[in-house]
Amino acid sequence: MAAVYTVCLKPDENEETYIYKETTVEYGDLVQGIMESGTVELLTGTQDYDVVIDEDEDDEDDEDDEDTRYLKVEEVYVLQGQRIRAGDPLLKVTDRSVRSVRRYLRSSQADAQIALEELQNEYETNQLVAKHDYISSVTEASLAELKYDTDNAQVALELQEIADSIAVLQNEIEQTEKDLADSWEDYADLKEEYEKYQRRYYEWDKDNLYEYVPLRTQYLDAKQKYEDETENRQDKREEMADKQQEILDKIEEYQRLAGQTERSQMTARQELESSTLAGEMAEDVYAYSLKSLEEDIAQAQKELSDLDDVMADFEAFVGEDGIVYAESDGLVTSVSYKAGDILREDSALITYVKEDDYVITIDVAQEDVPYVKVGDPVTIEFGAYPDQIYKGVIREITTTQVSENTATVSYPVTVEIKGDTEKLYGGMTGDVTFVTDEVDQVNYVSKKAIVKDQGRTYVYVKNDKDEMILQEVTTGFTDGVNIQIISGLDRGDTVYIASRVSANQSEEELRNESSQTKQVEAEPRRP
Repeated sequence: MAAVYTVCLKPDENEETYIYKETTVEYGDLVQGIMESGTVELLTGTQDYDVVIDEDEDDEDDEDDEDTRYLKVEEVYVLQGQRIRAGDPLLKVTDRSVRSVRRYLRSSQADAQIALEELQNEYETNQLVAKHDYISSVTEASLAELKYDTDNAQVALELQEIADSIAVLQNEIEQTEKDLADSWEDYADLKEEYEKYQRRYYEWDKDNLYEYVPLRTQYLDAKQKYEDETENRQDKREEMADKQQEILDKIEEYQRLAGQTERSQMTARQELESSTLAGEMAEDVYAYSLKSLEEDIAQAQKELSDLDDVMADFEAFVGEDGIVYAESDGLVTSVSYKAGDILREDSALITYVKEDDYVITIDVAQEDVPYVKVGDPVTIEFGAYPDQIYKGVIREITTTQVSENTATVSYPVTVEIKGDTEKLYGGMTGDVTFVTDEVDQVNYVSKKAIVKDQGRTYVYVKNDKDEMILQEVTTGFTDGVNIQIISGLDRGDTVYIASRVSANQSEEELRNESSQTKQVEAEPRRP
């Protein structure tokens, strides 16, 4: 028990008395955080039979279906409530059912392989036929186009001159448009300069001829340049319009000339269009004729790949001895099968509690949720083990609030307990501290030992004469209960916490404060 010392400030009965409780400078970590309470939960898991064998429509009414497609349990080695370790045997399936299912799957693989090869052979044959048809159609289209081009060569020569003149005009229009675009910034600068001098001109005091005359000259000069450039650009646009009209006139002349030979070319054109259409469609016809087969082949390949996966899952499940072994440690809570049962797809063999997966779920208020995130470390204290601190990690933060009808909104946070959990049990209550700030390996004392005076920080210590004095210290981080000592004290130093009591309290009451009370007729000294 720490010693307690009583010091009377003055003999006046209206004054107060100090009681000093001894404490020691400690060394360790200080943690600041949010604390919430929750209970330990043990998560459950299952070990499943997940070999999925697709049903064959021809086998739906087969009485021997169970003997060919399903495994049969020969013996079960575990019971409900039994503790298991990874590698322990769970159950054994009969050798006969293993051979039957293996034979069924291999037969299905063989059938799928044969079906795939037949489709691939059919695809290769149809590909040759379709390729031949495609080449024929493309060749006919090319010859028809050549014939059409020859028949129209004469007309093309006559029309070429018109087309060339149209091209020249179009180039001139494009060049003019480019010139206008390239000079746009200069034109915009002229306009801006003009508007600037215009504003200054109209806003200036015309009675001030000394400044007004040069400003008017600048304004008129800017105006003239802007108007000249505006007129120049307008002339170019009109020139472009004239050339565009000339192009339209030449196009009309071109069409009139081309129309003179239209009847004689109509038959040739029709033949060309028919052949061209056939050529254009040839690739689509070629691709369409093979698309269906390609889809069938892809489906057959998938079916064969799926069967290979099923066979691999099956072999991994039955192993070399037909015994299924536990995948992890746990406590068995239910066993789904017994000897003689048939294993169905996607079913749990056993359900068990995971011994190495302990969690605590607590509700965190909405104002504290922003300070926690998945992966953050936490500390956990259990009332059953007050001297032991457990470590944990935030595994999940549920974004749905606990209840919409409560006054305080909070969110469930799941914490995974790390380390040795052998002494923990489901339902055990613990306090979870979410660390928001901390310092490691520092000297610290109780905040109650700190005395502040005129902006400086002190603690009570004893001098060589066994008198209480105030010693200055430098403090730092605090967790709300203890405070870091940066300088002024060392680990293990003794300091005293001062408490005030009424001076008119009886001597007997003071003695009852501690069996180690000492009366000192002096006031604590200050440095």
